[in-house]
Amino acid sequence: MDHDGWSPEQWRRLTELGRLKFDLLARGARLDPSAETFLFDSGSGQRAGTTILRTRSGVSGGLDLALDEDLGVYVNIPVREAIAGSSPYRLEAADGQLYLSGPGRRRHDVVGVPEPEYYGRTVSDGTTPLSRIAQMCSPDRLCFGMTGPGCSFWARHKRCAYCSIGFNYDADASRKLERHFLEVVEQACADSVRPARHLLIGGGTPPGDDMGASLAARLTRIVKSRYNIPVYVMIAAPLHNGHIDELFDAGVDELGMNLEFWSDAAWDGFIPGKRDLIGRQRYLEALSHAALLFGPYRSRSIVIAGLEPVEETVRGVTKLCELGVMPIISPFRPLAGTALADRRGLTGQEYWNLYERCQEIATGAGLVLGPTCVGCQNNVLSLPTGLPYRSYEAAS
Repeated sequence: MDHDGWSPEQWRRLTELGRLKFDLLARGARLDPSAETFLFDSGSGQRAGTTILRTRSGVSGGLDLALDEDLGVYVNIPVREAIAGSSPYRLEAADGQLYLSGPGRRRHDVVGVPEPEYYGRTVSDGTTPLSRIAQMCSPDRLCFGMTGPGCSFWARHKRCAYCSIGFNYDADASRKLERHFLEVVEQACADSVRPARHLLIGGGTPPGDDMGASLAARLTRIVKSRYNIPVYVMIAAPLHNGHIDELFDAGVDELGMNLEFWSDAAWDGFIPGKRDLIGRQRYLEALSHAALLFGPYRSRSIVIAGLEPVEETVRGVTKLCELGVMPIISPFRPLAGTALADRRGLTGQEYWNLYERCQEIATGAGLVLGPTCVGCQNNVLSLPTGLPYRSYEAAS
């Protein structure tokens, strides 16, 4: 891989932290009581860590940490799911510092990503905590789930096997009002502790051929009329390209439509609803159209690693690069209550090998493994190793 101006020592450090990050994504970590107290028992002060909300279950459902703030290496570590119980990694706190220890490793200083101030507030009518409306799912990205804990693919015969969205009723607001959404955006953008620098609209698939595109476009227009903040929309592939045009015309900055798997066996076994209603070919057509409109970095697609054979994941990444779409590799995370709760993905070393292969494929196509936002790499196989990677600036 190209070192892109990194010194040999920085590159060595980045590689070491990358391997550690991927192993943590694969194995999780155990929370010592001292770390629980340090991160979450703030008394009257600011929490050093962000409350782990069920509404963020999935690849964002762990504990956000900075392995190295200067190099921009962040990780969202599974700590509540079953894999963490047998992890060789342990988080503990002592003398006002958080430490990570693991196999063959001395204690490594890490930093918790602090809880945003708005998490302690409710909407203006006092009915709902703001954190049930939208949550911070990376150090600087606000995430809004359009459907709450519902999804048109949640019926058992349609359900994505890895997904737990329907189990989130206690943590995620089931009826999200537009005015509440706008309150959260306002509060999050102005947060004194951890302000939102960009917005993700996605989460669950509403009914209809547009897969939520029209709602996302309308919300984007409203947000853009009031706030100077980039908007990333993540939806299932609409059945007609006109819905993608609608998102582009609304001012959406980035569009993600997640292919998820390449092999027919994986589509059959893990995403039967999307197979039947949309299909892989339609996804590829939609992504090709998005690449023409949005360009190579602003159009992106996630593939899930660790459930289908590695070679199939590589084929999916290769195809996305051929279309001019930035690939994002999300390591499988087993979630409580799902059909795959007892399944395990790849090892950290296998994730590292996959990352190196696919980064070479991407750079050969003039792309990188996404996302390009440094903080939002916390739950994917990506590191800030090249010029396209950056952090969002504060809105003016």
